[in-house]
Amino acid sequence: MEEKPVESSEEFQNLIQHWQKLENKAIGSADSIIRKTSNPFFRVIMESIKHDLEKHKLIQQMIIDSIPKGTIGINLDELNEMSDMLNSHIEAEAESLRLAHAALAKSKLFFTRFLLSYLIADEAKHHDLVDLLNDLKGATRPTS
Repeated sequence: MEEKPVESSEEFQNLIQHWQKLENKAIGSADSIIRKTSNPFFRVIMESIKHDLEKHKLIQQMIIDSIPKGTIGINLDELNEMSDMLNSHIEAEAESLRLAHAALAKSKLFFTRFLLSYLIADEAKHHDLVDLLNDLKGATRPTS
């Protein structure tokens, strides 16, 4: 008898749903800060955080929605079709990182350096994520 994945358990689904509720609370908190401040630095940081929280909720919902349907999968043919675009995106992210690092090296002001460091971390995360997508090609090929 095939064992059900842990993701099918009520406990796992409750964890993800509870996490989503916390994301909603954090979005509300970010909204409150955005409404109460006129400081452009706080506003842009909180807008960015709010956007990330909303993105987390979308991904969490995809996890919840995919559980009853089975695992999330990618067709190898579709992945191969996307390969050139993924490679092009990786190159663009790498160039963005190069430019961001160059700007950081020239920057002297604290807030500019803070924002550039944030952007570098975000660009690096994007680069790594797309790189992982590209690595799926090897993971979807049969090993024997």
